[in-house]
Amino acid sequence: MMENIFFKKLRILTILLAISLTAVSSVGAFLPDTYARDSPSMAAQGAGQDMVNLFLGVPLLLISFYSASKGNRKGLLLYGGVLAYIMYSYVIYAFGVHFNRFFLLYCSTLGLSLYAFIMFMRGVSHLELDRWFEGAPVKLISVFLVLVALIFYGLWLSTVLPATLGNNVPEEISNNDFLVNPIHVIDLTFALPALLIGAVQIWKRRALGYLIASLSLVFMVLLTIALAAMMVMLVVREISEEYTVAVVFGVVSIISVWILILLFRKLDGPSS
Repeated sequence: MMENIFFKKLRILTILLAISLTAVSSVGAFLPDTYARDSPSMAAQGAGQDMVNLFLGVPLLLISFYSASKGNRKGLLLYGGVLAYIMYSYVIYAFGVHFNRFFLLYCSTLGLSLYAFIMFMRGVSHLELDRWFEGAPVKLISVFLVLVALIFYGLWLSTVLPATLGNNVPEEISNNDFLVNPIHVIDLTFALPALLIGAVQIWKRRALGYLIASLSLVFMVLLTIALAAMMVMLVVREISEEYTVAVVFGVVSIISVWILILLFRKLDGPSS
């Protein structure tokens, strides 16, 4: 069983990560002065994501790890997707939130999730994942990944390209006193290319494609829920009166859950 390969080593990292994530999410969600140096909009969005991380991210991290450590294939891939979401989120926290008393917690959460993810990827690299998903709807999943990537490429480039050509700073960067938008950096450099690579690889029914698709779908479910919570928090704090974006992210989350179910229902047997 995979427990004998690397889960004993991962257990300590996962427990420490759960503690760090619980601490940093709790202060962000319930201490009003956590984001005092950030704009009201960023403060509201940070609190919204902190609540999702605390009440969904932490339990899902622990449950999926426990399931994975018992050899469950769904638990294994769910665990990897949760790690990817935490790692992505805390790159943004570490580089996008103005310095505050919890900076070291941002760093610890990012570092723990990063090294846990590296160990996870090393552990699953020898597995023949293409044999786990016989009959999975690979074309539907591939098209969905491409569509999501193109939508976000369009959103970010519609801001970045005009500013680049005009040698201007995008309003969202100047309004929040950023050097650059860390979301643009991580999406354009890592996340969106990974979706396209995963789409091509799963279309060809290769193990790497099944792995990227599985992790990406879990990641998208968590991220879209967090994004919806951010938009709701803007309304709650009377910074915005627009619920439409939250509804859109909610719909994308539901679609991602549906496609994830279609993919995961083909999984059976132990992950040894």
